[in-house]
Amino acid sequence: PYFYAVVFFGFHDDNGLKLPPSIIRQFWDKEEVNKTCRIIYNSLKETFGMDGVWMFKERHADLLDENGEVLKKGKFHLNIITSNIKDRIIEEPNRKVRRLLNDNGKMNIPIKDLQYTDIDELKIELVNACIKRASNWVNRFQYSIKTQLLLEPSDLEDTTLYCLKEFSKKQADFTDVVCFKSSDFYKP
Repeated sequence: PYFYAVVFFGFHDDNGLKLPPSIIRQFWDKEEVNKTCRIIYNSLKETFGMDGVWMFKERHADLLDENGEVLKKGKFHLNIITSNIKDRIIEEPNRKVRRLLNDNGKMNIPIKDLQYTDIDELKIELVNACIKRASNWVNRFQYSIKTQLLLEPSDLEDTTLYCLKEFSKKQADFTDVVCFKSSDFYKP
């Protein structure tokens, strides 16, 4: 299976305090989002030895006035598709995975102390922890990162088309949607 994660950048820290404007401004800055993509990409590849990571930027809806004129562009969030994590990486964890196991997961309890129905559920929790650790402006709150498994080829196809929807609807250039420097697309 593949993993699909949606990463939202929140306005508050772990304690519910509003982040400073200097950090919040980054949510609209394409270059800052590209840097975050690169950091997350490197972290996922190094931690889990993934064969493939593909990053897509998506803008939230713009803020419009009563005439439909854009008052403010929408902030970004990320769509990430990754290849599977081999079970061996979890069953015989390396140093980086062991550190993630000590991070807080659901209900603010260390991941290693939670019960999981299967290894894929644990993998999802570890992917979330890896993304949180890689970016200091992704909220630690549970709703900031949503990760799920893509089990069927049609799931992967549908998710990829969804990630490219801004390009498909001609709302953004292909190079503005795909983070090529942070993805494993063929690079001649």
